[in-house]
Amino acid sequence: MKLTEKQQLVLDELRKIGRKNAHLYRDSQSYLHQKDCEKLALGDQACVFGMGGFTFQVGHRLGVSAPSVLSIFKALQRKGLVIREESYPDYQRARYWWPVGLAAELYAEVQTENRGTP
Repeated sequence: MKLTEKQQLVLDELRKIGRKNAHLYRDSQSYLHQKDCEKLALGDQACVFGMGGFTFQVGHRLGVSAPSVLSIFKALQRKGLVIREESYPDYQRARYWWPVGLAAELYAEVQTENRGTP
């Protein structure tokens, strides 16, 4: 699928955020890391809330405005490349975004790392 340069940058940054969040507690809070691994095993929908990225977070990292990132997220969502956290539709707050397919990729990665740990 063809993406614009900005779409690819936003998607790549969102993947970096998801990867960082999946590994966040690995060495410091093993219980929280295990909970994140359980989310990864359940798939993308389970990972969006709490492990995904925000529009303002991606925008800050890339030096782009949050509204601009939001429009890119919406375009990527229409293409089936990202999903938006929708668990509390009446609650007015920033929504998390997550790249489709990243949970399976990270779960395999984390499982390999955990097998290599004594």
